[in-house]
Amino acid sequence: MSGRQWPVRSRGLLNPASRAFWGLLCLACVAAAAHAQERREREPNSVYAERRAKLAAQLDGPMVLWGFTGREEVSEAYVFEQEENFYYLTGHNEEGAGLILLPAGQKGDVANVSRETLFLPAKNPQKEKWNGVRMSPSDPGIEARTGFVAVKSFESDFRSTVENLAKTFPNFYTILPYQKELGGYPHEKEVVDWLQAAAPQAKLKDIRAQIGALRQIKSSGEIAFLKEAIDLSLDSHFEAMKLMRPGLFEYQVSAKMVEIHAWGGSEAEGYAPIVGAGPNSTVLHYDKLSRKIEDGDIVVLDVGAQFSGYSSDITRTLPANGKFTARQREIYDIVLGAQNAALAALKPGMDFCNKSDKSVQKIAYNYINSHGRDLHGKSLGPYFIHGLGHHIGLNVHDAGDHCAPFQPGMVITIEPGIYIPEENLGVRIEDDVLITESGHKLLSERLPRDAGEIEKTMAEAGLARAAGATGERSQIRGDLSPAQTSADSVAIRSLIEKYSKSIDGADTVLAAEVWLDAPDVSFIHPLGHEHGFEQIKQNVYTHLMGDTFSERKLMVHDVSVHVYGDTAWAEFYWDFAAKFRRDGSPLTTHGRETQLYQKEQGRWRLVHVHYSGMPAGN
Repeated sequence: MSGRQWPVRSRGLLNPASRAFWGLLCLACVAAAAHAQERREREPNSVYAERRAKLAAQLDGPMVLWGFTGREEVSEAYVFEQEENFYYLTGHNEEGAGLILLPAGQKGDVANVSRETLFLPAKNPQKEKWNGVRMSPSDPGIEARTGFVAVKSFESDFRSTVENLAKTFPNFYTILPYQKELGGYPHEKEVVDWLQAAAPQAKLKDIRAQIGALRQIKSSGEIAFLKEAIDLSLDSHFEAMKLMRPGLFEYQVSAKMVEIHAWGGSEAEGYAPIVGAGPNSTVLHYDKLSRKIEDGDIVVLDVGAQFSGYSSDITRTLPANGKFTARQREIYDIVLGAQNAALAALKPGMDFCNKSDKSVQKIAYNYINSHGRDLHGKSLGPYFIHGLGHHIGLNVHDAGDHCAPFQPGMVITIEPGIYIPEENLGVRIEDDVLITESGHKLLSERLPRDAGEIEKTMAEAGLARAAGATGERSQIRGDLSPAQTSADSVAIRSLIEKYSKSIDGADTVLAAEVWLDAPDVSFIHPLGHEHGFEQIKQNVYTHLMGDTFSERKLMVHDVSVHVYGDTAWAEFYWDFAAKFRRDGSPLTTHGRETQLYQKEQGRWRLVHVHYSGMPAGN
């Protein structure tokens, strides 16, 4: 999603367990889910306490923050989600809370104020009848539950505490009003007005930059949440590639993608979905989603899930009919080339800054400007009208200075684009990237970026749709008799059984009886996209199954097989039970798998697998 640094907040709902075993691996460091009213998984209290300690070391006076009150919106559709900076420091996701943090090194209590205090609304049984149980300062064990030294009443203690501190400290810190686009105003102004009334002599200083600097470097738990959000987004983009065709409306594609997110555990979208076809592909933040997709359209899909408050940001550009025109392919390949050029240079020390000699923005712009022309023979650089990327985290455009050098632990997007309204042609390719010590890791790698791969995925889906629509006796199968079709179906079901056993034993010999031994077979899964049987043997069977697990059991059910001529596709659901080799801990997860088969010299062989996980139970 291009452009803005401070977009509208997304909204959170209840959040289920992790989706699949690779998600569980990522989330091993994350604490168990909080109480139900927290509405999301969160990191351990110690992580939030460490953040507060780092901030306290930078203060020479108290820091005072409010969380959102729950009255920021009046719409019936509004669902509460905490102010980002407050949540980052507290992990608290209920309305009407406050935070006071004293400078580090303070000797004992000052004016009867602990070094850090969380203020919560008092218990209100009448309100809880309507809105559910909420945490209150009178709850038994509330300090241990929240991870705070002291928890007091917001209504009775917050203002008096500030007034007492004003007798000792000349300086107070808070987030000063940020009146630029979508910057938290007027909430921030309301807090400042209140502080100036409670402590009229105090000098107010802005703490925004210090919190923002901390937020740029993601903890292991934050990276795990981001990976979950990204994986859900990749699943929905795959589904959109399969679904896409002329005759659909933009909103129908968006609805399917949102459904995939919700079923997989997302509490909301990271931002309003963007699905722009034809002329709408050139509008950066197009959100009407009202156009019928036409044959020959190019379609930009900028749709990202949120997971436990952390937002992904993924964009792909698809040909509506499954095949790029020559001009669409030309522009697409230029954008992809610019993205690849930027990724090749991406490492710590580089930045997004146009003024820098280490700018990946410049690299991408120069690539676009030196490749291709518009209809008037002019360079395409002016059609790249937004920044190359931004940070992601609790906000889809998270805190981060465009001119600050990248550091390990940052998670950013790389999203070049070309938008030519005159041709109704817009192309954007956006991926999420973790900056590492030695370079970077492309977190969205398993989603195809190459135009040929996209066309292949769409073609396979179109073929499967046609087969499903016409039934097993469709003419697309040629002159096969019912008996022949039945025999082929039995043969493929037998191969699926062998496939399951080959996974159980991490058995590459048995796998060779199932898979076609060819460099163009493929295996798409949430950890990657394997090309060729040798790579599948090494990465899937030997490494992923053999090295990761000491025991494995793949059980398939609800198998459907569709045969047409010398090709076939099968779909089934699976349950996977295993034990980790490292410590013997158990794992149970579930998923759905689509397989493509090819018949050569009378023998069926597996040529393509695509599987995606479903909500997992451990």
